Amino acid sequence: MVGIMVREGRSEDFGAATELLNRVWPYRVGSELSLRHACDAEPPDAHRRYWAAEDDGKVVGWATAAIEDQSAEHPGFLQVSVAPESRNCGLGTALLECCEAHLADLGVTTVHASTTPEEASQRIATARGFRHTNTTRISGVDPRTIEPCRAPPGVDLRPLAGLDPRKVYELDAEAMLDVPGEVAMDRVSFEQWLKDYWREPDTDLEASVAAVIGNRPVAFCHLRIGPGGRAVTEMTGTLREFRGRGLAQLAKRATLVNAAKRGVELVSTENDETNGPMLRVNEKLGYRPIGSTLAWSRP
Repeated sequence: MVGIMVREGRSEDFGAATELLNRVWPYRVGSELSLRHACDAEPPDAHRRYWAAEDDGKVVGWATAAIEDQSAEHPGFLQVSVAPESRNCGLGTALLECCEAHLADLGVTTVHASTTPEEASQRIATARGFRHTNTTRISGVDPRTIEPCRAPPGVDLRPLAGLDPRKVYELDAEAMLDVPGEVAMDRVSFEQWLKDYWREPDTDLEASVAAVIGNRPVAFCHLRIGPGGRAVTEMTGTLREFRGRGLAQLAKRATLVNAAKRGVELVSTENDETNGPMLRVNEKLGYRPIGSTLAWSRP
């Protein structure tokens, strides 16, 4: 390799970065527009930065680091991605050092990271002092195989687009607190939630469905559709007092039916391997394991 350089990531890199990320993380759902939106919506307190590794003008590596300001713990987070053909020459380490230096300058003491399950990624994480904390199972289903079903009496299935976003926010905020294996997202303001989720350009609010009781959304499924028909049910949750009634499965089934109508042939979802209730919901809907990611923490 010649002409290799690591530099600050720029706005004009976002198209190439999106293509790279979708290669390195095969079940990632995200468009260039989505990446730009996330950058623009990021609050200043997150101190988000990006770096690019370039080989003769081509982006072959991408990294980001920030403070997770939506968590009361305020941990740091970093992620490094390198094209398969450009590995084993120090690019990953160089990008990782940029991330670590940035977080150290911010005074961050706890850093989270995620990797693919490849042995090389695990070796690097371990060598840099990270410990494996949990594994996320990626499951997939062909939504064309999902049969629609009727809601029970007293329950309406409605698209998120027609609901009061604040009520959906309140549902999402409560459900997120009970997601195992993740940093507690317990400081997400309504205004920031609107930017990050409701107005996210890959989110399909017409296809995403909530189970509504008495004009109150009590369970929902959030669908994102990216380039090439990639789709993910990014969040499915139920208010605590309404759990155990099959409402999450009902909302997710309706959302998958809508995904099929959009021409989607594979919908993925991610769950911590200890999240038995959600894994059982997925299995009943026909989801099967297709991959995994690993979460790491330091110290």
